[in-house]
Amino acid sequence: MSSEEPWELISALPSIPFVQTLASDIQGLFAADMSLIHNVFIRGLNSIWRNAPLVKPNDVGAFAGYSLTCMNAIQQHHHGEETLIFPYLQTKLDMAHNIEQHEGFHAGMDAFEEYMKKVQTNEETFDAEKTRELLKAFADPLVQHLHEEISTLSPGRMKAFDDDQEGVKNMYQQLEEHIKTQPGKLTVFPFVMSHHDPKLAPNWPPAPAPILWFSRNIAPWRHRSYWKFSPFTSHGVPQVYTA
Repeated sequence: MSSEEPWELISALPSIPFVQTLASDIQGLFAADMSLIHNVFIRGLNSIWRNAPLVKPNDVGAFAGYSLTCMNAIQQHHHGEETLIFPYLQTKLDMAHNIEQHEGFHAGMDAFEEYMKKVQTNEETFDAEKTRELLKAFADPLVQHLHEEISTLSPGRMKAFDDDQEGVKNMYQQLEEHIKTQPGKLTVFPFVMSHHDPKLAPNWPPAPAPILWFSRNIAPWRHRSYWKFSPFTSHGVPQVYTA
């Protein structure tokens, strides 16, 4: 954690060899998958914070689009949790705290999103300090939630579903199908790919090879001006935006 990257990543990553199909240890795969996607979001928040004071006038529109894509990715993830994951887990586990935490930062995310939309359409002037202020208002509780949620989805807690392996598998597959049907294939897909460190999990995300190829090679082009703010290229090469 530093002044440029105020929010810590989830460091205790489960060691799961991600493959193209569901592993036999579905509970372990689920916990590891959640840890890695949460780190994607934390990297995005850190990147917005770091880059806000550096944004060049000609890059303001792209930065607003990048920031809105980050919000969209997080919102889609939480929608999948609230509609598919939590209702299933609630049958044996108490997920009330997770839902309460979601409600605690939605208003702040909405305020940030509204501001960035106005910046993108030139209805409001971009201000780096205001951007950071709006970001921090919801990112502090959001990142706390992203860290704490991992323990509620740990393999130990998921043992409650040992007698319903088929149910866990169905929930995971429904989540994968849900992701495929969401809008944003030219925004959220390249966002995820450019915010994951492949050195930590080379085979993540566990998607079919054609989707991964599309996400790395085709999807980034439509909004290629956005990804200069990402910490990695779509192929996982580290990069830094400079003023």
